[in-house]
Amino acid sequence: MRKKWIVSLDDYRLASRKHLPKMISDYLEGGALDETTMRANEDRLNALMLRQRSLVDVSDVDTSTTVLGHSLALPLMVAPMGMLTIFHPGSDPAVARAAVGAGSIFIHSAWAGCSLEEVARVAPNNLWAQIAFWKDPAETASYVKRARAVGVETLVVAGDVGSSSKRERDLHHGLSMPPRPPVLDYFNAATRPGWLWGWLTGRKMTYGNYEIDGRPLRMNEMNSWMASNKNPGATWDQFAKLRSEWSGNLVIKGIMDAEDAARAVDEGADGIFVSNHGGRQFDSQPATIDVLPSIVEAVGGRAEVYLDGGIRRGHDVAKAVALGARAALAGRPFAYALATGGEPAVDHAFAILQEELKGAMGFVGKTSVAALDTTIFANNNHAYAREGVLVE
Repeated sequence: MRKKWIVSLDDYRLASRKHLPKMISDYLEGGALDETTMRANEDRLNALMLRQRSLVDVSDVDTSTTVLGHSLALPLMVAPMGMLTIFHPGSDPAVARAAVGAGSIFIHSAWAGCSLEEVARVAPNNLWAQIAFWKDPAETASYVKRARAVGVETLVVAGDVGSSSKRERDLHHGLSMPPRPPVLDYFNAATRPGWLWGWLTGRKMTYGNYEIDGRPLRMNEMNSWMASNKNPGATWDQFAKLRSEWSGNLVIKGIMDAEDAARAVDEGADGIFVSNHGGRQFDSQPATIDVLPSIVEAVGGRAEVYLDGGIRRGHDVAKAVALGARAALAGRPFAYALATGGEPAVDHAFAILQEELKGAMGFVGKTSVAALDTTIFANNNHAYAREGVLVE
């Protein structure tokens, strides 16, 4: 159940800390190395000030839009997140049902704790599937076949996972696969009886998108499976091959460079997903909002552009759309809500963001998502869109 005092996504972040053991909340909140990029995602969005307009008729503000021909109630989708099972037994299906109720789309992670088929049963028309290019092409092909079988029309290629980096919060807690936490973390977990009960009696924590001998991959088998299947040698050749075999929509996630964005469109991408993995993979790179204008320019309208990273308020969504994104995506905020109160809390998180977006649109004098453009920015910082830098 959601708490009455929760009125923002940050309230859910704080509340989730009371529900999760510290090793799990650190896993959720943490980023790579010094977490510079993770912080920059929010800081750079917050630095963009908006221009208030007066005496504009905002009695009918419409937040609806479309992505790849699919109608959305607001320009916001759920970014792919692995292992939601460790936050709440409701896991991916709970967040997916909330996305359906909000008129949004849920992107199922290639590293999810439950299967694509289970999520497809609760969100058959609001589901995109993230895929990875595994070392064994047959593994990738099998997953594409599964996606096709459950009616998925849009695949999201993980393009930013060839390399990985340290998440030092996790290392301090011994969060490997299987986990080896220090004794203090066992005591801390014991102070979270609700989480412990869910862990002991609820959904089993598996790496549920993949199987060994017809059963979901167990968490203690994850390291060896990943070591055998991770493919740092994936290239544009695999993307081109997938494009030739997949008749549906194809989106590539992890684009942070205009040259890569142009290449992706040339190779047949229908969507460009600007993402730095929430700062969890590669530290000391720009915030996503910083690179968005140059990527939009490079794409030149030949594909849709989406953005995640630092989306915490409705006005963040408006800023992303104004700078050329078709829609924004959020990950951690929905995980905070899930951890705090399951599916009803995720419903509430969507409602918060939609109301905040409506309010922001009203203040900047825009009554439709299509009308959001760089004129909403104050103090000449709409020059951001032209020059790719923020004019302070």
